[in-house]
Amino acid sequence: APRELRRAYTRTRAAAQAAFGDDRVYVERYLTEARHVEVQVLCDAHGNGVHLGTRDCSVQRRHQKLVEEAPAPALPAAVLDTIAETALRGALQVGFVGAGTLEFLVDAEEKFHFLEINCRIQVEHPVTEMVTGIDLVHEQLHIAAGVPLRWRQEEIRLHGVAVECRVNTEDPARGFAPAPGRLERFTPPGGPFTRVDTHASAGYLVGPWYDSLLAKVIVWAPDRELALNRLERALDEFDIAGPGVHTTIPFVRRVLDDAAFRKGRYTTGLVDRLLAAPAPGPTVTPAPRTAPAADPDATHRRTR
Repeated sequence: APRELRRAYTRTRAAAQAAFGDDRVYVERYLTEARHVEVQVLCDAHGNGVHLGTRDCSVQRRHQKLVEEAPAPALPAAVLDTIAETALRGALQVGFVGAGTLEFLVDAEEKFHFLEINCRIQVEHPVTEMVTGIDLVHEQLHIAAGVPLRWRQEEIRLHGVAVECRVNTEDPARGFAPAPGRLERFTPPGGPFTRVDTHASAGYLVGPWYDSLLAKVIVWAPDRELALNRLERALDEFDIAGPGVHTTIPFVRRVLDDAAFRKGRYTTGLVDRLLAAPAPGPTVTPAPRTAPAADPDATHRRTR
């Protein structure tokens, strides 16, 4: 209502003045159903810059990402190109230097709206590395050293699809509450085109004081369907156990099984929708998710 908007505007200005000494505020468009699409850029101190395509990060709980993929699926190539080109142009116009991410919301009409810029390496940067073959941390260090950017835009090529999921020590059944403890078992998955970034090992004590991120599982494949199958296989192979320890792996499996997600036509409301639906009951023996024949590069499967 207009009256509520006026009150909110006054409170926001007062909070901005108290926090920053500046009461100027701006109004953003409110989108109820949107995709969270971001663009990775590299810009040097000499006025050069490139974008490395898009990522979709719409699977979120409390505005924190759970699953990310590159490139963003189910959007026309022309839309993705326009978003990426706009992001790079914006970064260059403000004189940005480094490895950064410009984030957008894409509405149901495929119009995009600027959200923010993160002037740092993102947690989900591995999916961009997997589809471009470019080590972003390596390039960031070169830029910081003052070296001119070593890439031109026409040299950036995207190959295949990469998907990442974050494995957090949280209990989705309790609103993603922290579920720390000591890890008695910790065996990450392996196999072709599977990458695991983690600091943990068996015996590691997961404390309640810091970020709950335990590991990132990243897979690559020539197409999205095979990438999702590989991620399912990797999560099935991931063995994590310890007293009181819960992870987000079972919930990520629900995401991967969701029909809208499989079609690439999901929004930031996906997690809330799944939480509102009854959770599937436990099974004594999980059915195998991917037959070896479905993945020509799966030369082995871990057993335990």
